[in-house]
Formats: sequence, structure tokens, C-alpha cells
Amino acid sequence: MSKSKKFVALFLAFALVLSMFSLGGCTEDTEEGTETEETTEEGTEAAGEFILVEEGKLLVGSDTAFPPFESMNGDVAEGFDVDLMNAIGEKLGLEVVFMTEIFDTLIPTLVAGGKFDVIASGMTIKPEREEEIDFTDPYYDSNQSLVMKAGSTYTGPSDLSGKKIGVQSGTTGEAWAQENIPDAELVPFKNATEAFSAAAAGNVDAIVNDLPVSTELLKEDDRGLEIVAQIPTGEQYGFGVSKENTALTEAMNEALAELREDGTYAEIYEKWFGIAPE
Repeated sequence: MSKSKKFVALFLAFALVLSMFSLGGCTEDTEEGTETEETTEEGTEAAGEFILVEEGKLLVGSDTAFPPFESMNGDVAEGFDVDLMNAIGEKLGLEVVFMTEIFDTLIPTLVAGGKFDVIASGMTIKPEREEEIDFTDPYYDSNQSLVMKAGSTYTGPSDLSGKKIGVQSGTTGEAWAQENIPDAELVPFKNATEAFSAAAAGNVDAIVNDLPVSTELLKEDDRGLEIVAQIPTGEQYGFGVSKENTALTEAMNEALAELREDGTYAEIYEKWFGIAPE
């Protein structure tokens, strides 16, 4: 082979090596610079950093028979929780839609996913519940109450031993009755209004229920019932969010803080409870 031919061959080989390095470098840059789109579960849409069942909407699961926090006026949900959630939705740029659910199915349905994003149902923050879901910062302080026929004599839980006690299934009222009323027969109801109807009809002897709800239900139609005792339990309500959706919890907490600062929270509170928040 002549020197000129050897030179040409070496030049071609060198050029080939350079092209391989160049191609390799391009491939590496492309892999590093390409963003991969994460696919979400079917039926979910990303909004900011959190996940929603429906894009642009905040779907809310609620026992809508729990006034003044939530109740139905025809086909429209209304109440303290409803107004507060609507205000939070406005801060987040989302349309809020309330969906009626039985109270003791709310947590398992949220955990299962795919139906609603948040629980807003006068739900007390409890360690047992926190094992399954996250809660926002507390937004309401509450206690329990004991409701009986007007004129009933009540001196303490022992007076109810062996009696029929109406409770809403899955609530802190039910838990208090189980722990504090000896030998009582607890009669569970799916919501508070059904329990009050049963007491008015004489089908149960007493009801253990959240104090603000009992006050609201007896405000205009006492049905021959009265609150015979307030039970200090020091409960706090929070909105429930999936543990897989921490960004939504954080966003809701920020919105709640802003609503307290700008006076919106106080306006909503006074609208539904007639007094300013403490």
C-alpha cells in the first residue's frame, strides 16, 4: 500500500472514531435533557403539584345531614364546611363539588381513591384516623352533648345504664358512649337527623352527638327534646386528605391561613354560628 493510501485509510479511521464519540455524546445529552411525563391513574389529572380526580375540580365527600356544617337545601349543599371549602377552592382556583356519602364510609372511600379528593364532614382529628388519612390544620373546636326528652332528670352517665342510646355510626359520639355509659345499648344511625327523629318518637332514651349540631337541630324545632348535658371532649375538626396527596394538604393549609388573615374565615363563622371565632 502506498503512503498516500495509508494516509487516507488512517484519516478515515480517525474520522469514524470521532463520529462515534460525537453520536455517543449526543445520545447522553438527549437522555439527560429529556423530561419524562409521569402517567397518573385513569381518571386523575394533575393540578399544580397535587392530584385531582377531575381536572379543575375539588370533589368533596361529606355526610350532608350534619347542620350547620353541611346539609342539603334541595339539590344544593350548604353550611359552614361548604362555605369554607368554597373559599378554599377559590384560593386554589378550583370548582368545589360536594358529594353525599354515609359518614362511616368516608375514610375507606377516600383511601380507595378515584371518587373524591377531600373529606369535609365535621370530622374530628383522631390518632386512629390519622393512621389512614392526613388532616389539614384544625378549623373548628367542638365538644359532645347529651340529648334527652325535655324534663328528663340526668345527673351522670350512670343514669343511662341499660338505656338505649342513639349515636351516629363511626363518630366520636359513639366512641364516647361506648367508653363512658355502662351497660348501655347503643343504637347506631347513619346520620344525626335520623337519631333525633328516633329520640322524638321514643325509640331511644338519649342521644350522644356533637354539641354544635345538637344545638342547630334543636334551634327551631326542639321536638320535645333538649340538651341535658354538655360533654367536654376538646375535639378539633379537620378536612381529610389522602396520604398520597400531601401537596394538596399543604395547599389547603396555606389557603386556610390566608382566609383567617383576610377575615373571610371570621365572616363565614359568624354567618353560621352567630358569634365571632375565639
